[in-house]
Amino acid sequence: MKRSIFLGLGVFLFPWVTPVRALPPSDYFAPPETMYSFADFWVVRPLDLAVLPITATTWFLSLPVTAASGTSDQAYDILVKNPSQHMMSRPLGQFFDWENRDQTRPVVIKFNDSYSMAELSPEQERKYRTALKEHEARIMAIEREADLPQKDRDALALGEARRWENVIRLLLSL
Repeated sequence: MKRSIFLGLGVFLFPWVTPVRALPPSDYFAPPETMYSFADFWVVRPLDLAVLPITATTWFLSLPVTAASGTSDQAYDILVKNPSQHMMSRPLGQFFDWENRDQTRPVVIKFNDSYSMAELSPEQERKYRTALKEHEARIMAIEREADLPQKDRDALALGEARRWENVIRLLLSL
């Protein structure tokens, strides 16, 4: 009987006792920066350092295949450049924002009569460099063609210049 009285009294008085509140989710789930920095310095970066020679060797051994397909720069970025930047350029303890960082950087774009600066992502930059190599190869092929009259070579070069400007416009619109 005494138990039921105390239980009833406890249930009756419970709402007037200072309520116990949970921390807001943003405060409760805030990551401890000290632990992330500690884990980054002592675990993640040594793992990056251990993996880098393996990825660099993989890149070196894949050079015959990637050179034949024209993707050696892309393979270098994936296997050597990105892991080394992840190890050395990333601020200590920042794992999550590193992938979402702004990866654009200025690139000088070459036109026939001028140059321009553009902010390109690494993928856009790779596409630009590939397109530039193709453009230069086309111009060299036009210049080497001795059987064509000069007037026709000039017309082909002008057409290639227009095609190059369209490629650049398309690339910058992506």
